Amino acid sequence: MKLFERRLISLLILLLVWSACASGALLYYSVYARGRYLEAGQRLALRRGDFQATRGRILDRNGVSLAWSERYFDLYILQAKSGGVTPELIIKAVRDVVPDCEVAVISKTSWLLKTALTPSQILNMEPLMRSYPELTIQARTERRTVDYLEIKHEIGETVDGNGVLVGISGAELTHNSQLSGVPGTYEVMLDRRRNWIPGTWRLVKPVVPGRDVKLEFSIAELITTDSDQ
Repeated sequence: MKLFERRLISLLILLLVWSACASGALLYYSVYARGRYLEAGQRLALRRGDFQATRGRILDRNGVSLAWSERYFDLYILQAKSGGVTPELIIKAVRDVVPDCEVAVISKTSWLLKTALTPSQILNMEPLMRSYPELTIQARTERRTVDYLEIKHEIGETVDGNGVLVGISGAELTHNSQLSGVPGTYEVMLDRRRNWIPGTWRLVKPVVPGRDVKLEFSIAELITTDSDQ
């Protein structure tokens, strides 16, 4: 009987110790460390990103556009390799919405499906993108110039520097700081599938568009001058 009592007392003591430890841990994580862990969880779910400023136009003396930017939206598959989802399955589903998609392999885990989506195609892709988070639409900006060699020479060229057009010659280089503008910044919360949580998008810093630059000559003068030489 005494042995049974000792074992019962030992078990009760063990249960009391376990209960005290559990209560202490609960108190610690729910009260004392709550703020720190909430902050850490928010950092994991919170993402900050930039959206680029529209590059300004280059105009002639009379305000005629000589160079401008056009924005396109391309459809990609990124990292389709888990949960039984294959690129072939996603491509088949995409073709029901965008029949003219042409698949181009970018790497082992990424595929370009369609360039220059139309506004209606982007809207029609929304339900499919909720079903397949591997699908993503990425913006692309191209610089356009009046189709005269003389104008192209004066305007110069740009290159894509991490999603930002940067002037490397001609007026694009000379006036790059005015044309570039300042990118904006946003924050958004992500769910466990890394999708944006509706209503959590917040503007941190507004974008400042690039300024238009007006050159000293007119397009007619430049073309006439070069054709006379």
